[in-house]
Amino acid sequence: MGVFDFLKRETKQKRDMMAGTAIPGRRARNAMRLVGGIDAARVDRFAETWPGTPVTPDEMLMLWHRILQARSRDMAINDPYMRRFVRGVRANVIGHGPKLRCATKIASTSKSDAKTNAAVAQSWEDWGEADNCDVTGAKSWLQTLLLAASTLAIDGEVFVKTVSSGPYGLQLQMIDAVRCPVDYQLSDTGKGTFIRCGIEYDQVEKPVAYFFTSDDDHANYYAFDGRRYERVPAAEVCHVYRHDMVGQRRGFPWAMSALFRLKRLKGFEDNAAMNAEVGAGKMGLITWDPDSGPEADDDEEIRITAEGGTFLELPAGANLSKWDPSFPDSVIATFTKSLLRGVGAGLGMNYPSLGNDLEGVNFSSIRAGTIEERELWKEDQKLLIEGFCIPVFRRWIAEALLRGMVINDDGYKVPPTRLRAIKRASTFHGRRWDWVDPKSDAAANRQAVDSLIKSPQEIIRERGGDPEEVLDEIAQFYQMAKEKGIPDTAIQAAQGGQVKVAVNEEPDGTASSESNGKSDK
Repeated sequence: MGVFDFLKRETKQKRDMMAGTAIPGRRARNAMRLVGGIDAARVDRFAETWPGTPVTPDEMLMLWHRILQARSRDMAINDPYMRRFVRGVRANVIGHGPKLRCATKIASTSKSDAKTNAAVAQSWEDWGEADNCDVTGAKSWLQTLLLAASTLAIDGEVFVKTVSSGPYGLQLQMIDAVRCPVDYQLSDTGKGTFIRCGIEYDQVEKPVAYFFTSDDDHANYYAFDGRRYERVPAAEVCHVYRHDMVGQRRGFPWAMSALFRLKRLKGFEDNAAMNAEVGAGKMGLITWDPDSGPEADDDEEIRITAEGGTFLELPAGANLSKWDPSFPDSVIATFTKSLLRGVGAGLGMNYPSLGNDLEGVNFSSIRAGTIEERELWKEDQKLLIEGFCIPVFRRWIAEALLRGMVINDDGYKVPPTRLRAIKRASTFHGRRWDWVDPKSDAAANRQAVDSLIKSPQEIIRERGGDPEEVLDEIAQFYQMAKEKGIPDTAIQAAQGGQVKVAVNEEPDGTASSESNGKSDK
């Protein structure tokens, strides 16, 4: 045994531990020699920079959260593709806003409580005005949702504080995620709780309070590490983010996996544009024959400018060498498309949508891609509805009922005793999209209804509508038509042949005498 053998053993043990293996040295070597080993677990010079030890979500937040947020915000301002992604999130996740549907029933019956439902919908719409919704009076409910969607796309999380103010007893205050510092950690607060990533938790890791940096001397603040924090109870904060890992306490930017590629693509395009601009300028270099030209210590530069259609005479001994950069060439489009495909995969958007490139796209491919992308948008809609819309509505309806502010147009005031029924019967539905092929999809839905595979209500809900509202609007249409003196035959003709046949059919399915123009004589 050599003098330095213990150092070799220690180095080998450290290398095994860095590789994430808990196997002692000899067993690790034998495992690596196995035929058909796991390539992703290789420990060699090709994987030196690949982490081999798992990192907890808390450690990831402490190390990289701030820099990821900073770079995501920078790209959202300066990169057009990142900007396109943010606008896509706003348009597809929010659109015109998730729609509230209240479908309470009259007690002990199955009949719809139309007065209560109308009062809730009308009061909610009135609260959504900027003066009633936002503490600053600057943002309506829809504008707040759009800002929340943008913040989620850029920062990966959004904080909204509910404040007991305004005519309905509830208003919203959006808080910058940077104000909740990820580096604020405290193992024991002395109250049986602990603080991680700026959030206070109880022993079962349920949020108790949030800490936000504050400069307000009158706020309920706490001092730590030279900074002052305002402690806000968790019941007053809506904290929305994607849960990608077990134990994750804060959200990462949604473009996290695509940011580095986006940055390199932006640099590549900037350099290519600069090179093309230089090449278009038709620059040249002046070279001199031996024993000609200026002296070495002469600081005066010789510049020649020319206009179109002119020929210039060079000084004696001078030669003009053309400098014409050939880049960018035809390969740049293919290279850019390849990078953007990877970016689109990381962002969850199709390349044609992200790159505004419909060249070479056929109906089948764009249909398949659009359907898959819309399912991802529905997932984000559900995240925002469950984490933000429903909690805000439930806090709002409780305050509004106690204040007697839930009133319909006829003056009916909903009593506070209906609170539980309203909470149970109220839901939000996100926006839906037009069919990719309306004619084919409508025919498929009609066949599904005829085959008892789908119900008309399901089809209406898939399009973002409310079956009860649709039927009410149809009934109102017929009533208005009759009041205007429009004959029933004209209304039936406007609805199409199938509607006319259905209306004129007898209960046994046979056509009536009026429908076929014959009598049973």
